[in-house]
Amino acid sequence: MKQVGCTAELWLVRHGRTRWNRERRYQGHSDPALLDGEASGLDEPKRELEGVSFTSVYCSDLLRCRQTLARVRPDLLGEAVYDPRLREMNFGQWEGQTYEMLKEDPHYRAWIDDPMSWTPPEGEAWAQFHQRVSHVYEEWLGLAERCCLAGSREQRILAVTHGGVISLVSMLQHSGAGFWDTHIAAGGILRLKLER
Repeated sequence: MKQVGCTAELWLVRHGRTRWNRERRYQGHSDPALLDGEASGLDEPKRELEGVSFTSVYCSDLLRCRQTLARVRPDLLGEAVYDPRLREMNFGQWEGQTYEMLKEDPHYRAWIDDPMSWTPPEGEAWAQFHQRVSHVYEEWLGLAERCCLAGSREQRILAVTHGGVISLVSMLQHSGAGFWDTHIAAGGILRLKLER
């Protein structure tokens, strides 16, 4: 993406709040719905995204992300690619549990300290999570690069996804960053420049 005057951005939107978010439960691949109205925390992202044009739209196929896109940009529902690679990490037996419920479990403590070396019981290994998110990230880089080379001056990709995916994409983009270094609240937006 070296073309002069071409900019490419990735707008990562974390889904709005669910009851499980409010209760601080691990959601992973579980599929709870968003809270109603203002409780979902989507008023501000809706205002921020209003009128912004996107060249590509991606969305996790889980309900809370699909509902988030429907609430913040219903006009983009038909354009979105609903992609299971954008799902949160699968937390296996820990889904529906809270930190308080798990804190005495030595396996859980080890995972908190080093998620790359430990896998939640019946959950997703770090290597699997990293691979699927890396693949879609590389796809975004390639898409932005092709558009810039084709003469487009501005590329903007919207992706509605989950906190863990956003943390991993941020880690991929910033050499030396750790997985726990990026925290985006429910309904938050992280904007990144896409460049190789």
